[in-house]
Amino acid sequence: METVIPLVVRNISLNDDETANQLALHLSDLGWGANAGQVVASVYTADADPVAAAAAAAVAIKRALPQARVERVDEQFVSLADIAARTGLSHEAIRLWATGKRRASGQPFPDARAHVGQGRATSKIWTWPQVRDWLKAQYCLDLDPDVAYLSPQQVMSLNALLAQPPQERWQPVAQAGVTRTLAQVDAALEEGSAARSISKRFAVQGSPS
Repeated sequence: METVIPLVVRNISLNDDETANQLALHLSDLGWGANAGQVVASVYTADADPVAAAAAAAVAIKRALPQARVERVDEQFVSLADIAARTGLSHEAIRLWATGKRRASGQPFPDARAHVGQGRATSKIWTWPQVRDWLKAQYCLDLDPDVAYLSPQQVMSLNALLAQPPQERWQPVAQAGVTRTLAQVDAALEEGSAARSISKRFAVQGSPS
């Protein structure tokens, strides 16, 4: 099973020639895309500790693109219309599930992650991984075969690590099971390790088997 971790990267443009060269030379193992001006780098890993693998990828991005800032995990927010489009189901069916008017036999539809807008224009948004997992559990709809996403707890741990100020960023994050600090990964890169092998070589030591 491969875990996909989309990371929001600020201060770079995929239309810049020098950036494109650096991506091709050093970061070709990541998936790159942009939506509404937001650049996302997707980490693909089968490692036992995906949080550490994503942290290692963040170091690789910063080393290849010093101006870049890996801000947070893209939680893949979706509206009812987005869910309908991704699943091929009707908007009304999704609305009935989300409002509890059509209950599944097991767990109710996931709670909304946030509300946007005001008054009658208020709408709810969810995270796609939670909706995807619910559909798979309740209706055996496997919309992303052989793909896993970080749990909400793992997202929080990785975001906390990425948000640390530079002088504190090299501390281990015990909650995420990170057993090597980013500084150790950074030092390994100095020794000439290829960015493609970072997560496999340095992220999983000490992870639970």
